Amino acid sequence: MSDKITLEALKSHLWKASDILRGSLDAQEYRQPVMTLLFLKRLNDTFEENIEKLVSEGNSQKKAEQKFRHKFFVPESARWNILSDAPSNLGEIIDNVCRDIEKEVPLLEGVLTNTKYNDKKKYPDDKLRKLVAHFNELSLKNKNLEKEDIFGDAYEYLLETFADETKKKGGEFFTPREIVQLLVHIAKPKEGMKISDPTCGSGGMLVISRQYVKDHGGDINNLVLQGQESNYGNFGMCKMNMVLHGMEDFTIEHGDTLKDPKLVEGGKLKQYDRVLANFPFSMDWDNATASKDPYNRFAYGIAPANDKADYAFILHMLSSLNEKGQACIVCSQGVLFRGGEEGKIRKNMIVGDKENHLKGDVIEGIIALPQKMFWGLVFLRVL
Repeated sequence: MSDKITLEALKSHLWKASDILRGSLDAQEYRQPVMTLLFLKRLNDTFEENIEKLVSEGNSQKKAEQKFRHKFFVPESARWNILSDAPSNLGEIIDNVCRDIEKEVPLLEGVLTNTKYNDKKKYPDDKLRKLVAHFNELSLKNKNLEKEDIFGDAYEYLLETFADETKKKGGEFFTPREIVQLLVHIAKPKEGMKISDPTCGSGGMLVISRQYVKDHGGDINNLVLQGQESNYGNFGMCKMNMVLHGMEDFTIEHGDTLKDPKLVEGGKLKQYDRVLANFPFSMDWDNATASKDPYNRFAYGIAPANDKADYAFILHMLSSLNEKGQACIVCSQGVLFRGGEEGKIRKNMIVGDKENHLKGDVIEGIIALPQKMFWGLVFLRVL
């Protein structure tokens, strides 16, 4: 086991990869090439490993590749050696490799091509070449890892590092793992459940929910995991995160959850057993047409347009629950005491409104988290 790659060794390797671009780019810009090249290397190495296994079982190389084509197939034009052997114009070659993989794997559409690397001012050849050479130092096949699941953990470490460096640990694309675990342990997801995060960032809520089911003896293949993310870069990171955690069956949509919810079916919001989310706090939203919302999400009231979309997100999630569904939502503490329209919504959620057929008692509990960890947590339950 001594020659296996440990989690700490992998973390160190990823940190050094970021070091190659630190200084010349800020974290917001260099996170994308680091994550993309890491993803390409891992995809290539596990693809090779699967082909090697099929060949060892008596298949020809061609037959082995045909058998594997239904999964994360890496075409010959997009394999790692294309990058490692490139003499020049590496940015253009990375763009081509990303495009060719997305053509072969529809699940990855929009994941790799959301950044253009053929920009020599931002991504000069010498920097990209150093990054490729750095990732070339390690074989990322499963047989070389101490445990297969350390790769997903290492990717989350990278996400947390970028969140720290971009000062966005408040949740734009990364929620601290401890907080995600708290929500998941409260929600107690089980096999057979439909689970959603309508503001999914990099997908931590869905990843940890799946791990919880696995740790408690459930069948992780008997889960529906779905999410939506408005930021296109985060949308790509989310898909990469889920794939690198070994997930192949999930749905992540791109779009604004309040303005254009994508998790719909037959003209209605999809209904879930569990909704877990850390939505963007106190943002603006266009509430002009909320009273005529086709999904009737805002029956409890319409949240103010300026700086206070919090209850709009909460009510969307409440509307996404089935009859026995539960939601665990991270919120700012302002949702607990602000008056005006928000106060009316809060009152309706607590005592209900018989005249308008609104159920009350939908808030099961509130947990205030310690300072410098995160803000507040609201736990909703439809009774």
